[in-house]
Amino acid sequence: MKLLKKQEGFTLVELMVVVAIIGILSAVAIPNFKRYQAKSKVSEAKLSLAGVFTAMTTLQSDYDSFATCLDFGGFAEPKNNYYSVGFTGRDAGLDAAVDGRLGNPACTNSVDDGGHYLAERGTGGAAAGAVGAYGAATPIGRNVSISSDEFVAGANGNISADEALEDQWVIDQEKQLANAQVGY
Repeated sequence: MKLLKKQEGFTLVELMVVVAIIGILSAVAIPNFKRYQAKSKVSEAKLSLAGVFTAMTTLQSDYDSFATCLDFGGFAEPKNNYYSVGFTGRDAGLDAAVDGRLGNPACTNSVDDGGHYLAERGTGGAAAGAVGAYGAATPIGRNVSISSDEFVAGANGNISADEALEDQWVIDQEKQLANAQVGY
């Protein structure tokens, strides 16, 4: 008597169905994952701008003036950051008024002597550029600017490889935080 061995395994059709299901799940899950990843990077902008707000209110309470040198208010330079943060440029008059009272400390905001810290990281190796003016059409109605009694600071970053736009945030002296341009 001859015993036949029963062959077990998956058919080609069954394997193709499994591969198709995995492909469909990946097509749905990967874009959602990238979106959630970009949204998690947004918290860096919010935290940095909260730090700018704290530094500016410290300067206002101590010296009756804001200044574009974030160091004067105790703002620490962000490390390994996705967002440039600060102002479009330095205001020598405002900084000099505070600087004279502080005993001429060094101001290290960025390598280009602007009123901001540059981003060190970005998607695809492209870090954000300098903090832009963003235009007067920001959600709080003013562009990034500073005077002795009011300010609007900004943060911008390349946080999504799928989006060509930089993500841009602004905060003002009343702690109004708004997303000037969604970049994810």
